[in-house]
Amino acid sequence: MSKKFILFALCSLALLSSCNKQKDKVVAQVYYHKLYESEIAAIMPTGMSPTDSMALVNDYIDNWVKEQLLLHEAEKKLTLKEQNFDRQIEEYRNNLLINKYYEKLISDTNTFKITQNDVKEFMKTFDKRYTVDKEIVKVNYVKLSKGSNLIDPVKAILFNNEKRLSEKETLTKMLGDSIEYLIDDEAWLYLDDIQNEISFEIPKDAITNHKSIEKEIGDNHFLLVVLDYKSQRSVNETEDELAAAKMMLLNQRKQQFIQKHVDELYQKALKKGVILQ
Repeated sequence: MSKKFILFALCSLALLSSCNKQKDKVVAQVYYHKLYESEIAAIMPTGMSPTDSMALVNDYIDNWVKEQLLLHEAEKKLTLKEQNFDRQIEEYRNNLLINKYYEKLISDTNTFKITQNDVKEFMKTFDKRYTVDKEIVKVNYVKLSKGSNLIDPVKAILFNNEKRLSEKETLTKMLGDSIEYLIDDEAWLYLDDIQNEISFEIPKDAITNHKSIEKEIGDNHFLLVVLDYKSQRSVNETEDELAAAKMMLLNQRKQQFIQKHVDELYQKALKKGVILQ
């Protein structure tokens, strides 16, 4: 099986036409569940060495196998009632439908035109509310297990600014749902909160000079990139903050628009007699 993994990794990197023409192969199977080469190809980043590719593939397959084993045990040990998620699935579907409807309601941007004067008036009202006297940062970080095969491939993307931007989707697919990480270039976060989350203090020079940090603590291996830093934040200090204030005002108006629409819908339904309470 390991030879197959190696061949696949090399094939993915080289993009050999002969490999593309072959039928999609099963690289792992747990009971009746099968994992195909095409599924792994979807998460493979570009520019990796054959050795790193092989390590990433094997790591992915190993995690997939364990997940399938757990699912199989869960299906065996849980009662049909415990396995029944029909209500939760219906609620999830309903939420998706409603949110999609909301998106359609507010899709006409002409309905929510905002002038510079609107922004200035908004900032006068909410300036104190959105002023923060604590250090804030924008960061990307990944918390891996010590000795993980993902350390080098993740670092190759995360610590390369060009790749970090262009291969963000590949990176999040690689990390999956079982790894703790934050890949968000826009969110301002309290420095204290981030340091509490990662359990170590970020050096001041790394913060102010926007450096990359690699650190091992116990059984954990941290990879962190500081993107931006401010000693304090006020909504009127930069163009970025003006844009942020405009976005907050826009979201506020959209929420008010949706609420008004829901109220009108409710009143119409009452008049028609379609609601019985």
